[in-house]
Amino acid sequence: MIETDSKEPPSFSKEGTDTLFAVSGRNQLELISIADNKANMITAICAALIFLIIALFSSGFSLEGSLILDRIEFVLPLSILLAFCCVSAICAILALKPKIIRTKKDDHSAIFFHNYYRKTLAEYKAEMHQMMASKDRIYDHMLTDMYHNGLVLERKYALLGFAYTIFLLAIVCSVTSYVIVTVM
Repeated sequence: MIETDSKEPPSFSKEGTDTLFAVSGRNQLELISIADNKANMITAICAALIFLIIALFSSGFSLEGSLILDRIEFVLPLSILLAFCCVSAICAILALKPKIIRTKKDDHSAIFFHNYYRKTLAEYKAEMHQMMASKDRIYDHMLTDMYHNGLVLERKYALLGFAYTIFLLAIVCSVTSYVIVTVM
């Protein structure tokens, strides 16, 4: 970290600053992509299990001559798995759902689509030209955009972590209930 005695911010080379923005932006996009892929995976697994369990319960499937619904050693673990998978899938879907962060007029980035999609082309160009007139304004808008991307990432990873934790609990609770019911 660079320490200075003056109140003015330190100056950095253009190449270093550009590299910082390029690497940080690419890293954020990769992290968003990873989170979305993981959320897609947990959603698909949970959805498959949900539909399989519902089909199993509704089909009248029998095991060794008795209906599976008559056998508590299967109904309880499958019901637990079904309930937990529903919660886990909901969390994963919420992580996938786009989240637009509303900002104040003074605190928005001109390069984020939500801040200009309702403007006319002339208004958009005027704002972009105003921003591009100053290197500091460009960097400020890029920093604002990166900050809001970080907020989106935090939300995605929090929901994704919760989805995986719930799915793990589903497996543990289902197996535990099966063991308890069959041992008794």
